[in-house]
Amino acid sequence: MTDQVAIVAMSALGALGTSVRGIVEQMRADAVGIRPPAALEQPPKSRRNAGEVPMQPDSDGDRFRAERLLRAALEDLAGADRPRVLSADPARNAVVVGTTVGGMRHCGAAMRAQRAGDEAAAMQHYCMIPASTVLRRATRGMPISGPMITVSCACASGLSALAHGCALLRSGSADAIIAGGYDPMSEFVYGGFSALQLIAEGPLRPFAANREGMKVGEGCALFVLRRAGDAAMDGLPVLGFIDGIGESSDAHHLTHPHPEGRGAATALRQATEVLGPRMPDLLLAHATGTPGNDAAEFKAYVDAFGARVHEVPVAALKSRLGHPLAAAGALELAIAIESRRQGIVPSGAGPEPDAECFPSLRLLRGVPQPGTPTRVTCLAAGFGGANVAVTVSESGTASPRNNVPATSAASILGWGMVCPGGTGSSGVAAFTADCPSTIDDVLARYVDRARYRRVAMLPRMMIAAVRNLAESSAIDNAFLRSTPVLCATWHGAVDFTERYYRDLVESGVDLANPLLFAESVPNIGSGHVSMALGVTAPCASVIGSRNSGLEAMALACARIESGAWDRAIVVASDEAHPLLDAVLSHWSGQPVRSVPAAVAVLVGSNRSGGRPVRAVPTGYAGDACVSASPMDRDFRGTFTETAIPECGAATPLAVAMAAAMAGTGRFQTVHSAEPGGAPWALEFHA
Repeated sequence: MTDQVAIVAMSALGALGTSVRGIVEQMRADAVGIRPPAALEQPPKSRRNAGEVPMQPDSDGDRFRAERLLRAALEDLAGADRPRVLSADPARNAVVVGTTVGGMRHCGAAMRAQRAGDEAAAMQHYCMIPASTVLRRATRGMPISGPMITVSCACASGLSALAHGCALLRSGSADAIIAGGYDPMSEFVYGGFSALQLIAEGPLRPFAANREGMKVGEGCALFVLRRAGDAAMDGLPVLGFIDGIGESSDAHHLTHPHPEGRGAATALRQATEVLGPRMPDLLLAHATGTPGNDAAEFKAYVDAFGARVHEVPVAALKSRLGHPLAAAGALELAIAIESRRQGIVPSGAGPEPDAECFPSLRLLRGVPQPGTPTRVTCLAAGFGGANVAVTVSESGTASPRNNVPATSAASILGWGMVCPGGTGSSGVAAFTADCPSTIDDVLARYVDRARYRRVAMLPRMMIAAVRNLAESSAIDNAFLRSTPVLCATWHGAVDFTERYYRDLVESGVDLANPLLFAESVPNIGSGHVSMALGVTAPCASVIGSRNSGLEAMALACARIESGAWDRAIVVASDEAHPLLDAVLSHWSGQPVRSVPAAVAVLVGSNRSGGRPVRAVPTGYAGDACVSASPMDRDFRGTFTETAIPECGAATPLAVAMAAAMAGTGRFQTVHSAEPGGAPWALEFHA
């Protein structure tokens, strides 16, 4: 039996059109979709062009642009002229999407409402920021009641979501997965990239001698993934098979790739090893047009393909689309699949590559030529050093990598925690509403204050929690460096984000603060954890829900049960902040005081021993959770979740670990006050 994953449907929106077919037809005409932006919340003084999806802004400042992009792609997947590609059982349909911005446009709307003195409207806008809320609004009314998870590793997020979706299928956690990425045009990103001096004045010129930078873009691309055997039984058309997946981290710099392209090369080798001695028929380049990225990326090609690099045709599609951030890899992959169906090879725009810096680079430019590339590899890289590569083949290739027998279960091998009450189990036991709201003294044991003084509190807590885990479980540095990490957060780096965005609104998009921007991206936790601990294995963030920690556990368990990983670290954390308290109090209708905390869990295959665990969703009901009562568990007496203060994504995971160590068979978390959220259960087995 094969566990190959088949792509049975896809949809896409980008700067060249609102359907994947339309995008490819525009590409046939050698079109470039980079033009003056109309959807930015505030116009920049220097009107640099951008890759904006050609759809009309709505009448409400287009603050729901992210939801509109997602909804349009979802409706295309479920069109009347399509076969039924999802499972007949809505509970067996799941969604994993990647994003960089999520609902951040709502943040600008909230801050402008506050400036206008409308506090009630501001609170409503703030409540719409979490990625889980964006996803639930976009999927409303669709036959999907399985897990809905949002991942973020910046511009590699869309391909990362595909990788996680494959694991959920192979582990049997779902029967149909909608996976991909989305990001809307936003002042948040435009101002940040401009402040980092990464936006080009002229065209995006990938690999050219006179390349000067990127062009901000937007888009959405989604795929329906099914197990190949199920697709055949249901008579579904197969657009391609996901044959190879490669993932890595640079562990080098927050906003710059490794200069030698080491992480990208690792991802490319992993994704193409399924091809054996053959080269890909087409390589979809990340190719942002920035001097540093293109130089490092070509070194990755040479590292991965050696002397045969000249045999690989390379398409740099951002020269036509702009950079659609989290949608990038997924959008480019959809374009390549549709191009093959139309009998052409996709190509980019721009001048010839710099022959001195990029010898042997076979860059496809101009009008697309006839051809049917059957083996396509796509590369994406993102802030924080994340690299993901995916190989899709027309007919599929049986390979040991993609047919590893699944293990029977995942197990908890160790855990650690930092909170105002202390560390580990004793810290949880002392963690009450009377705890102070500071954690500096606890962090000082694990994080050097001088070195990390300009780093947001969120990643500092995550680093400390992982180090506490390593200390309590006797894990050495070599083990840490080779262990995948999933960092979970509900709200991200609230303090830096609030400061960055408020300054952006008050001072203008042309005067954004580059330091605050870099520290406010949603995957800031996984980026810093990778760098601080030297982790070169995959690192990504799971965002947008109070249950993000349990969602990350579900993904980690699926990776292990599918045979993709043999272990992983899940670390969940959220900051405490007055703005967050005000929003949560408005949300829940009762006073909330948030407290900083982080919990880290080491999960491995059951061959390593430990306590077997499984994360399972326990049901959705429209825009809110199915209501139920949290289960009591014995931990130094009766200890319910409500006995400790609010600490975001860290709360459910921390209490679940306490329950696991106390021997409780099942911990269920329910948060009916969180629109867009869903209850999860962690089941512990003897």
